[in-house]
Amino acid sequence: MRELDIAVADMVDVLQWRKEQGPWIPACGGKEKPMTVNGVRILYCWQPTTGKHAYVNLDTDVIMSQDDVDALMRRYG
Repeated sequence: MRELDIAVADMVDVLQWRKEQGPWIPACGGKEKPMTVNGVRILYCWQPTTGKHAYVNLDTDVIMSQDDVDALMRRYG
């Protein structure tokens, strides 16, 4: 494989990674409102580049799955 081919392959990997790390915006066309689950402020969001939905912990900026939120509800509920 030529050096140029490797560089192109690396760039494709970087572009895919960037796509997967795209911005998260509030769901419902940006109209979603934050909620509090057992003292944790979360916002349901959508990532347009991947079509994924998840929650953002507004205090830590950590992305949370539905399973994470369900576990939070069970842990403190």
